Amino acid sequence: MKRESILGKALVLSSAVALVVFTTAASLWHLHLTDSFPKTDAMLTEAPDSVRLWFNEEPELALAAISLDGEHGAVEMSEVRETDDSKSIKAEVLGEVVPGEYRVSWRAAGEDGHAVRGSFDFMVHAHSSPERN
Repeated sequence: MKRESILGKALVLSSAVALVVFTTAASLWHLHLTDSFPKTDAMLTEAPDSVRLWFNEEPELALAAISLDGEHGAVEMSEVRETDDSKSIKAEVLGEVVPGEYRVSWRAAGEDGHAVRGSFDFMVHAHSSPERN
């Protein structure tokens, strides 16, 4: 009986290791975000005029979306467009961005057509002007 217990535990452990290895490898096969402007958790002194995202592979433009939401609701954005770098996409900020916290949400897909989503936050601080005497 003891031998069966050890074999059972070994089987469970090897299955768990195989699942972790496969899941990690599979995540590397899909498109993923490598950089952004604004950066995650950035603290900006001026509102950005666009949001740009870089990926590990060329995203399918027709499947891409970028949205921007702040404390006062959604901020109007342009359609997603190509940039000078085939691995990045960009959307212009059309609405007003006032000081506060913002969340960029995005959706994109690579060559395999598998859609991936993500989001990150940044903050715009009030730009302080020097005091006059």
